[in-house]
Amino acid sequence: MSPPTSPEMDYPDDSPESPPPSEQQQLPPQTPGPKISSNRLPTFPTTPHAHSSAAHAAFDDDKELSSNSLYQNHDEYIEHDLQNNRVFMHAEKFMELVFRTPANWKANPVCKGILAAITANDDFKAALESFREILNGPGTEHRLYPPIVALYAIVLTLLDAHDPLPDGDDRKTLKLAFSVNDPVELVDAVTKGLSPDIRSLFGSFTIHEKELSFSNVVHVVEVEDTDSALCRGANDFRVLHNGADPLQKSRGRETKQASAPNSGQPSPAASVDTKASRKRTRTDDDAEGSNSSQKINRSFSASRKAQSTEAPTPKTQVDPQTQCARYAMEHLSNAILRSHSILTLFDKDRFQFEYFDRSVIAVSSAVELLEEEGQRLFILMVYGLRRLSPEDLGLREVVQDSLKFCTNYKSASKHVKGKTIPSQNGPGKTGPRDWRKMFYNREITIQDDVYTLKEIVFRQPGLIGRTTCVIAATKNGSDNERFVVKISYPTTTRVPEMELIRRARMHAESDEKHAWVLNHLPNMTASMDIEIGKNTVQARMRDFLKSAEYANEKTYFYEDRCLRICVSEELHAITSLTSSRKIGQVFLDILQTHQWLYTVPKILHRDLSMSNIMVREDGPGNVYGVPNDLDLASQLSEVDAESESTLMRRTGTPPFMAFDLQDPHNLHVLHLYRHDLESLFYVLLMLVCRHEIDQKKGSVQQLRSDPPFEDWFDWSMSWSQLQATKVKFFHSTDIEVIKSQISPSFRVFEEWVVSLWKVLGGGFAKRHQAKTQLSSFSISERLNAAIKAGHIKPPPLVAKQRVDDETLDGEVTYWTFMQYMNELGNKDLKIRCDDLGL
Repeated sequence: MSPPTSPEMDYPDDSPESPPPSEQQQLPPQTPGPKISSNRLPTFPTTPHAHSSAAHAAFDDDKELSSNSLYQNHDEYIEHDLQNNRVFMHAEKFMELVFRTPANWKANPVCKGILAAITANDDFKAALESFREILNGPGTEHRLYPPIVALYAIVLTLLDAHDPLPDGDDRKTLKLAFSVNDPVELVDAVTKGLSPDIRSLFGSFTIHEKELSFSNVVHVVEVEDTDSALCRGANDFRVLHNGADPLQKSRGRETKQASAPNSGQPSPAASVDTKASRKRTRTDDDAEGSNSSQKINRSFSASRKAQSTEAPTPKTQVDPQTQCARYAMEHLSNAILRSHSILTLFDKDRFQFEYFDRSVIAVSSAVELLEEEGQRLFILMVYGLRRLSPEDLGLREVVQDSLKFCTNYKSASKHVKGKTIPSQNGPGKTGPRDWRKMFYNREITIQDDVYTLKEIVFRQPGLIGRTTCVIAATKNGSDNERFVVKISYPTTTRVPEMELIRRARMHAESDEKHAWVLNHLPNMTASMDIEIGKNTVQARMRDFLKSAEYANEKTYFYEDRCLRICVSEELHAITSLTSSRKIGQVFLDILQTHQWLYTVPKILHRDLSMSNIMVREDGPGNVYGVPNDLDLASQLSEVDAESESTLMRRTGTPPFMAFDLQDPHNLHVLHLYRHDLESLFYVLLMLVCRHEIDQKKGSVQQLRSDPPFEDWFDWSMSWSQLQATKVKFFHSTDIEVIKSQISPSFRVFEEWVVSLWKVLGGGFAKRHQAKTQLSSFSISERLNAAIKAGHIKPPPLVAKQRVDDETLDGEVTYWTFMQYMNELGNKDLKIRCDDLGL
């Protein structure tokens, strides 16, 4: 079958690089064959850009499908969250919400009594004086750790005397204790070398410090000695306090602020003071920006080259805000499944509190420790922290014995089938453990079935968003069946994935002609949602932020999320296949199944990517393509402005997203069926160009040593830049260059790649041509107003332009893709269904 001719290219109106199409190139002819429908196709609203919409790991290159793969750097995700999801509030309001400090603490008799007793205590005064002397003396920040720990210890001791907890109270039994942690490296972290300066553990905890993990640490205290480490709220969402803006002036040297909202570009670089050599760098000190609904800036992965089984090593420097956020990310991502994380950041004699959950980062104004008011707030903070329940500390008993792992490691270790988490250094040896096995042999009960968790097979970094983690598992003590347990934090307003799958299966089972698709639908066997509990710290934070008054004309949108745990059969990644014919069959299956979902149960996937195209194999070795992960799918009958606006995310995984959806100047573009077809093409392109089959082994598909399209996975690139890169790919890439980029292992796909590239490019060229003609077609203001009001019909050219975008004038449809994908190497592939009810 001869491919279409080379296309002209359509550029978005606001593309930074929009050269006119070449006059030498010709448009491909209208592709013959049946149309999907003569009526207007249904569309699905998209919502403003944000990386956490799909995978918060907004790219999921092929390497991340493997349990041996790692993210080389999470800072880009963290920095994006700091810039777009941080709320700044007065310290007293923060303490009221998080530490449950009474709003009228100055008049509260209990608070007054405790404050009077501790501030008058000679030991407390001596600890403060010691801190003052050491602060003014020479040395590194390490000199500040012991006096800060001493302050925590003396306040806790005095609270035990002046505010004793009743016998039998878990908080008395657990007994919070602070100690210097640095340079002890916490194990089970995705990133090696994380060692918080000061840690708090429960006093009943007994374990060698070389085995400490983020599961065990209750509260982290980070210490700086710079005069510039604390956030002051310059570009954050700031909550008014008694009608006043809490924005604080900088102390010492000025810190470099992040880029302003709607810049569409990464934050400018700035130098930061360094801590010990173990700390990492970031590009913007005190990263401050706007919410994802206002700032549209996306970063992606940079180097994606050699696979490694070693965790990534941190950079030598880091901005303190990023450092705290990294601790929080590990806190929220460990085997305890915390609902939130609370940290304290010291900068010389000032400190501020930080709170993290999957919807917001809340930071308090700075408190001066050496001032009388600051000392009182410090005491009240310790008082509140000491009285918080495990739930208020973010701990919850979802995975079996979670609290035992946090409060008594030895007891919990024995309970987990007599095994501890395997060490990378071998049995019985201490040292960093493989983070992929942090859940190993732990159990979780869902709908009366007990699942034993094994290794992590996929994990998305980040703080805000779904941040999905997929874990291999067995059921009810049997190793005969393998399952995967998916842990994520989706918005509560969306139809759950399991419900969408149930509806699709119901359609397939109700009519024999649809039965074929059952082999291509995910099989989700169980699901459990855990929502925010009433009057918990997280609920208090959410309710306050939704009703708060904000400064600087910003309002933060807090997304309601739940912890969702789903169980599915184990499927295989498309990168596990080494037969070109099987890979081609899987792509054709995905095309047919995607079309069936769209036309029968009317479900649009909206997130086709490398990690979401999975393979089901049967006994005889037959393969079936399965479009997995319907978390972001939408059903046409339930799409409305209210339900979609609450998502606040434009869906898709950026390297695989249709470039129309990455236009930062058009927030109202609709997610069309053809956008998913474009995504499918990108997955094909990345697979056959960036992968190869090991010729020596003949059975291993792997990433090429020097893969093309590295810039598509560049974390430093904004969405608009990536959009321009894709536009350029269709417009100015020479066809011979594309052919040369295809791996020798996958040369048989050359016709697919070239033909679909021309099909998409031809459609973009037709749209561009229509827009060019329309822009030169002059209509008077009076006539244009009459057309918009519906009083007269528009000219044919205008009318055509209004409907052209859905299929790019019939160029990009299911049938045009099927025309080229139904055979591979002149051999027919299996057509699962000749009649899709069109």
